[in-house]
Amino acid sequence: MRNLKRLFSVIMVLTLILALAACGGGGSDQQGDADSGDGSLQRVLDAGKLTVGCEGNWVPYVYNEGGTGELTGFEVEIAKEIASRLGVEAEFNVASQWDGVIAGLDAKRYDTVICGTNPNPERQEKYYMTVPYSESPIALVVAADNTEIKTFEDLTGKLAANALSSSSGQIARNYGAELSDCNLTQAMDLLVTHRADAHVNNLTSIVEFLKAKPDTAVTVAAIYKPQNSYEIESSAMFRKEDVELGQAVDKVIQEMIEDGTCYNLAVKYFGQQVADETTIYQ
Repeated sequence: MRNLKRLFSVIMVLTLILALAACGGGGSDQQGDADSGDGSLQRVLDAGKLTVGCEGNWVPYVYNEGGTGELTGFEVEIAKEIASRLGVEAEFNVASQWDGVIAGLDAKRYDTVICGTNPNPERQEKYYMTVPYSESPIALVVAADNTEIKTFEDLTGKLAANALSSSSGQIARNYGAELSDCNLTQAMDLLVTHRADAHVNNLTSIVEFLKAKPDTAVTVAAIYKPQNSYEIESSAMFRKEDVELGQAVDKVIQEMIEDGTCYNLAVKYFGQQVADETTIYQ
């Protein structure tokens, strides 16, 4: 009987140890799961919306038709489709100047910037930049009567009307230009009144602007030939710590490229030729 009691005691102790080990193991696994994620994707899912920072009045990327009505454009439709595939709505925070857009992301006023954002090395170092979803040729624009600037090399010592933190402005700066902070509409005014020497911007934006205001006395002097593909690519931008959200959007963008969604939107807003020449769609 004594041996049976001793055996029973041993079994009870072993059972308790195993039960505690199981509980401990479960706690460890749960902690590991918690530590493996940053919660950024769940934050968006819980909110039911993906908040997007962008610059407005940028035809055909982000704009209101006729200055009124619902926000539309290539970047707007890209953002809405990304949000939809995440299972949430897209909510836009539109700024009038580009330099304030990235500052808003830093200040956590929105989740992402989807606005033709170039994934250059400096941004990749500071932010989570997704895989690119589009490409945009870059143009050098000058006043119609400007005979001094014919190439990007001619920008040395000149004044370029460009946002200070824009990738286009950085291209102008790389060629020796100084910058005067402004948006596209302001830049065109500075060119025709000879208060600025040049403007560097997306070719599609320039073409669309001149369609709307054909009497603007400017001309495209040159098309930029990028040394690196990222110089003409557009990616969604997230804060560096929002890895889960960025990775989820990476997956969505890749799906949108593979099923032709990005290509079809490029055809809609930029035309067949631009869409067909975009290497990431090939």
